[in-house]
This record gives sequence, C-alpha cells and structure tokens, in this order.
Amino acid sequence: MRGVYTLIIRFLLPCSFRIGKCLSARLDKGTYLYTGSGLGLGSTSLDGRIRRHLRQEKRTLWHIDWILACKQVEVRAVVFAESKHNAECRVNEALLKGQSVSVPVKGVGSSDCLCASHFLASSSSARLAAQVVKSRYRSLGLAPRVLTIPHLRRSGRISPSLAVNLQFS
Repeated sequence: MRGVYTLIIRFLLPCSFRIGKCLSARLDKGTYLYTGSGLGLGSTSLDGRIRRHLRQEKRTLWHIDWILACKQVEVRAVVFAESKHNAECRVNEALLKGQSVSVPVKGVGSSDCLCASHFLASSSSARLAAQVVKSRYRSLGLAPRVLTIPHLRRSGRISPSLAVNLQFS
C-alpha cells in the first residue's frame, strides 16, 4: 500500500528536543500533526512508515523520530489515504489553511521540499484535529481512513509485536 499519512500527536507536557547539531526546540503541551508519505515497498510503504512511527524501539533517523522520542508524547491517531502520487505537500498545505494550525518549528520533516515544515501545531483537541485532517484529505480528493490503535502503551507508542499486527484495511 502506498500513500500519505498524518500522525495526530499529543504532548502531555512541554518537551525539549534536539535534531542533529542545528535544530533544537521546546514545544508546549498540546496537539501536533506530522504529515509524511510512504510510496515505496516494504519499510518505505505506507503501512511500513506508520508501523515504524508507532514502534518504541527504533534508530533516530528522521526529524519526527527525535520528536516522538520525547517521553510525554502520544500518537493518538493516524489519518491515511492511498495515493499513487506524492500528496504529502498538498495535504500539509491544506492543513495550514486552517485557522487553528501553525508552524511551530521551521524545517521539521520538510528538508526535501519547499514547505516551511511538515510538523504543525494545532490549537484543537486531538479528536477534533483528526476530524479536521480527514476533512482536508477529502477536500483534496483523497479517501481518508483512520487507524485506531486499541492497545496503546502509556507512552502512546506500541510494541514491535503489536505494530506487526496492525490492520490497514
């Protein structure tokens, strides 16, 4: 399966993180969105990328890995849609058109495009943010689905064994 996804992330407390040598930030408690794509096969497919983001144990390779490594972060939901073409920037742009969405840290997740960031802050609750994300996907002609994760651990991420059994139907 190939396509685009948006993680709905909740910071339970403020969190400071550092990405490489150049970027560091402190993010407030609240709801955040991260949009990415999975257009390859295996680990770079849509389900492969989502499974990786939800795993606790992983190497920190990408910007979002550093953010998800914060102890007080929970992934509350994942909105995703199948697409043969890269829709990541279009989804991100559509999300930024909302009044309750802003760029908290420039350059996160967007080092390979012209977007300011693919990591966005939302002033909405996680539940409302997921509804808004679904609406934006539909406005772009995508057919969004929401991944519900029944057995989240307290950290908001799931064990590698459960990640393997997620159903992307």
